[in-house]
Amino acid sequence: MSDSSYSTEQEQIAALEARIYSLERQLKRQKIARKNAEAFLETYSQDAYLANQALRKALKDSKKRERDLLFLNRTASQLSDSKTSQGFILSALESAVEFSGASCGKAFIVKDGNLLIGEDDKVQTPDNKWVSSPKLADLLRQELPLELQESYSHWCINVVIRPDSQQEARVLHFMHEIAENEFAWLALLTHDDELEEEMLYVLDTTKHYLSFNSRYQSKKNKLNDKQDELQSIKKDRDNLEERLISADKMAMLGQLAAGIAHEINNPIGYVRSNTVVAKEIFNDYQSALMRIGDLCELAGGEIKEKFHEIQRGYSLQESANEIADMFVESLDGIERIIEIVKALRSFSYPGSGKHVEISAIEAMNSAIRLTNNLHRYKNQVSLVAKEGDAKFLGNAGQIQQVLVNFLTNAIYATPEGKYIFLHIEKTTNQVSLTVEDEGTGMSPDVLEKIFTPFFTTKPPGDGTGLGMSISMTIIEEHNGVIEIFSEEGKGTRVIVSLPLVESI
Repeated sequence: MSDSSYSTEQEQIAALEARIYSLERQLKRQKIARKNAEAFLETYSQDAYLANQALRKALKDSKKRERDLLFLNRTASQLSDSKTSQGFILSALESAVEFSGASCGKAFIVKDGNLLIGEDDKVQTPDNKWVSSPKLADLLRQELPLELQESYSHWCINVVIRPDSQQEARVLHFMHEIAENEFAWLALLTHDDELEEEMLYVLDTTKHYLSFNSRYQSKKNKLNDKQDELQSIKKDRDNLEERLISADKMAMLGQLAAGIAHEINNPIGYVRSNTVVAKEIFNDYQSALMRIGDLCELAGGEIKEKFHEIQRGYSLQESANEIADMFVESLDGIERIIEIVKALRSFSYPGSGKHVEISAIEAMNSAIRLTNNLHRYKNQVSLVAKEGDAKFLGNAGQIQQVLVNFLTNAIYATPEGKYIFLHIEKTTNQVSLTVEDEGTGMSPDVLEKIFTPFFTTKPPGDGTGLGMSISMTIIEEHNGVIEIFSEEGKGTRVIVSLPLVESI
């Protein structure tokens, strides 16, 4: 081999070796780069995994916080929506079951040792439904110390075996005092791996809300009681004002009536006396005229004819009859005026007369006897005194006048064949005399005017319109009260309440 050939071969070998060395160095650098890339990728993947896990945990915590907030917000909103403590407790149970993810829940309310709510076999499910589950309902009922009368400070946990699946579970429960001798329990049945300290802490807010609701309901009830009391006081005040105004009007009317009675009494006496005398004189003239006629009949002839001519020309007989009727009507009218004057005087001076002890039964029976001719063939009148007789002090004549007036009005308003009942009832300090009829009754307008002087529903000439006003004045003078209840078509009930002898 020539030197040039050998040299060329050596150069090729050296070039090949340099190439191999270069390739080895490239391969080494690529291995290092690959290893670095794999290490970076591993680190990146690990960071991505950790970031993903952190994100998942953050999302889970966020959802849990959202669920906590929804539970707290919902429970708080129930304070204004619920009208009663019982309603709020049932709403709180619904929220607690849904929030905790419990298998079911149940509420119990015990008052004075008696189970008001929770005796049934229904339990609340997370989907807000009540389902029948006698075994679970009985389990929750047995796990709670329903006889306890002292509130828990926190939720309690009992380990139990579910009767339906024979698996271990937990019963969460607490008791809250709603009111005196009234207690409420909430019970939740959960899986043993679902209890978290934070969940229990959030559930504890239910107890605070219940306490707030109880205080709220208590204040609300007290406020309602005060409002009712104020309304009652206002009503009593209005009634008193009406009675004072009515009493003032009655006093003024009494003074007016006294003056009218005094002014009318004297002249009507003259008119009555003169009318009676005039009637007697007219009767004498009538007798004299009859005797003159008899003499003319005896004389006969022209005297008789002349007499008959005068009698026919002046219509003496017809005129005499008309004048006689006029005297009768005038005297009736005068007697009517005298009765009104007497009523006015009774209205003006009701307090005169001595007060004596009066028997309620005797007073009622006397009124029945005095009106016997009015109801004997028209109505059945019966007296009922289940508690026996009662005694009170009063003016016997005035009390008789009041009872007769009420009974007469009842007879007047009651159709034939209907009943009228008289009742005597007594309490510790008063006696009630009641006249109740099955009559036509009164409209509200008539009832409102019933004690107004000169107001009457009777036809003209049948009543003075003073009977009820005089009766009210008399009863008030006796420290009594008159109450009237009436409905058109159903009758009227008049109650006179007077103090018993013992309470005077």
